[in-house]
Amino acid sequence: MTPTTALAVLRRSAPTVALLFGASALLLLTDRQSAKRALPAIAVLQQTSSPVLEDTIKGMIAGLTERGFVDGKTVTIRRYNAEGDIAQGNAIAREIVGGPFDLVLTSSTPSLQAVATANTRGRLKHVFAAVTDPFTAGVGLDRADPLVHPPHLVGYGSLAPVHTTFLIARRLNPRLARVGVAHNPSESNSRRSMELARASCKLLGIELFEVPVENSSGVIEAIQSTISRGAEAIFVPGDTTVVSAIDSVIATAGKADVPVFSVNPGVPDRGTLFDVGFNYTEIGLVAGRLAADLLSGTDPKTVPIRETTRVIPPYLVINVTTKAAAPDRWQVPEDLKPQARCLIDGTGRHDQPDAVLKGPFDEAPAQ
Repeated sequence: MTPTTALAVLRRSAPTVALLFGASALLLLTDRQSAKRALPAIAVLQQTSSPVLEDTIKGMIAGLTERGFVDGKTVTIRRYNAEGDIAQGNAIAREIVGGPFDLVLTSSTPSLQAVATANTRGRLKHVFAAVTDPFTAGVGLDRADPLVHPPHLVGYGSLAPVHTTFLIARRLNPRLARVGVAHNPSESNSRRSMELARASCKLLGIELFEVPVENSSGVIEAIQSTISRGAEAIFVPGDTTVVSAIDSVIATAGKADVPVFSVNPGVPDRGTLFDVGFNYTEIGLVAGRLAADLLSGTDPKTVPIRETTRVIPPYLVINVTTKAAAPDRWQVPEDLKPQARCLIDGTGRHDQPDAVLKGPFDEAPAQ
């Protein structure tokens, strides 16, 4: 074959070669997209933007990663945030249940309820965390039997030690007689926290000034109302609505020289006098590990609903340098100082990461 003939043959075959090359490339791209779609898909829903819920989700993703479920490599994860809007949360839940997901993780009681309602047929496996009391959330759980739950729904309850919190408040100020609190009664987690707070205050002889709110925009006015009635301290319960506005609560109370305490530990120097509760990153971590177990084949029907205190103890943070913590009224007993994971006082900041708050945690003096 002469060079001229070879060139002519090459020219005639060029379109065929290009077509084959294009088809091969298309098949390769299709295979890659199919492989990507074949990865397990996880949706993550939180009710609002707050440190507690963000820490929980951070822990969830870390727990999945620890077990080999890495976003973008071995699993796909898509996050959703209802930004405090219940209706929006319900709409997102329906979108998730109707979407291309294998499992959903929820952070907060409202998110648990929204997905549980949308997912009654159990199309998706569902793991929840950062829920004050899942047994009162109306999602089919039985406090008497942890194995009684919808066959696709499992997770961890985080019932904060409310009574322990009020005991510590009384120890820091033996004369404490009046406490103010804003709460959203539409949240089952808040209702449970308030039941415990009322029982504790009744036992301790503390008058509790309550103001209900419907959303975060009403929290500040509610706090101001309790202060005008003589509240000597403000309590922030396990309430998603109020926690989302906790910085404003601290600022408002601080202007009146009224300290704030909560069951939502956060940054030790954020301005609360003290906090008793859980490390929500650790809570998210155990929930993420549980989700990984389900993705690996564990049958959720065999998994009991557990309280966080069985795996993670609550911890204490104290900051008596806050402007509202008048030293003539609020002082830390010496035996309590070693139990604080972080103590900020006149001598500086003392981090004690191994400190253990002494139990038992009698968070429910009356059921």
